[in-house]
Amino acid sequence: MVLPRPTDRLVDCVWLPRILAKARLLAVDELPEEYASRFCHPSGVDGQFIAFFNLTRDELPAVCGRGDGEIGEWFLSSPERKSRIQEWNRIAVNLGRAGFPMAERLPVALSTSYRHLADRKLETVFQVLEADEEGGPELTPPAGP
Repeated sequence: MVLPRPTDRLVDCVWLPRILAKARLLAVDELPEEYASRFCHPSGVDGQFIAFFNLTRDELPAVCGRGDGEIGEWFLSSPERKSRIQEWNRIAVNLGRAGFPMAERLPVALSTSYRHLADRKLETVFQVLEADEEGGPELTPPAGP
């Protein structure tokens, strides 16, 4: 199984399955270095996610051994997180677009790390990630209990 798509949801929250899968791979030292070095970096989507939901970099690896249902309960146990999911979903799918976080980073990424996608007229970070991972290497996150 590949990493979940950026738009995949757990407890109706986009990105949560993806960051959780990366945390699980990181916990067993199987997350490729290019992902591990940027896990929860403030300038990436992971960093946007944890900042938006007032999480720390250490909280996700600490809960990643649980099953998705239990993690969903943990995530929703914070009234603040629960109340912000819809706002996050709206922002997240627009990351990189003018007027949204990461707008200044997307053109840089398309001219460097993702230059092979520059001619595809992608407008958001999620679009870039999905296009980049089409047919890419498979990463199999360990399943939660």
